[in-house]
Amino acid sequence: MSTAASWPASRDVHVFVADALAFGTDSDRIAQSLAWMAPAERARFDRFRHDADRAMFALGRLMARTLVGRALGVDPAAWAWREGPHGRPEVDHPSCDVHFNLSHSAGLVLCTIARGRAVGVDVENLARPRPNWGLVERYCSPSEADDIQSHGDRWPERFLTYWTLKEAYLKACGLGISVALSDISFGENPLRESFSRPSSVENDSRSGFSVRFERSLASTDNRWAFHLFRPTERHLAAVAANAADGAQPAISVQPF
Repeated sequence: MSTAASWPASRDVHVFVADALAFGTDSDRIAQSLAWMAPAERARFDRFRHDADRAMFALGRLMARTLVGRALGVDPAAWAWREGPHGRPEVDHPSCDVHFNLSHSAGLVLCTIARGRAVGVDVENLARPRPNWGLVERYCSPSEADDIQSHGDRWPERFLTYWTLKEAYLKACGLGISVALSDISFGENPLRESFSRPSSVENDSRSGFSVRFERSLASTDNRWAFHLFRPTERHLAAVAANAADGAQPAISVQPF
């Protein structure tokens, strides 16, 4: 498999954002996405009952195919796609150092890509129904729960902040929610929390949140970078990037 080692650079983590509602009305791009899908992917596409879900799935496949193909220096349809035990998408080649991840919610699709480091992305709909407080007690650490409670009537949005960060981390690691999420604890860094728009570029990944692991996960490596942002007024997104190589990832957010 050929590679285009110049992109992405080893320190860079790129996050691309796209509107599935506009994509769903573009018959040519839908057709292109379908043409690049394997039979199992096409069958999954056909099982979606709603047009909006089909559009988000197809757009995610088109974004990943295009971006990974660019990174590898091959045609978008020329690389093999596989999924790990918990559904993490991967390039099906043992020596490939390109990592990518997808997330979609409420008409928005995000795809992140990096070289030589695991990455995960999660996007949530801020207009979703109000969660039950029991989810906070089940999935958040005591310090997170205290912080969420301190936000008064706005606690559901604060809960989604922690949930989104945890989801991004789990997706980067290829783990399911079988791990004890309350043993993954996030805290705000001293620097200002960053809420970037898709057209901006954030190169200081120290902004936002850092992670610590407690109790059952106490021995877990905490060398990770996280970036929290709002791609739209309705959406909250988080990116997780492994930083075990000692290099601070430069995370950029941009439209696809």
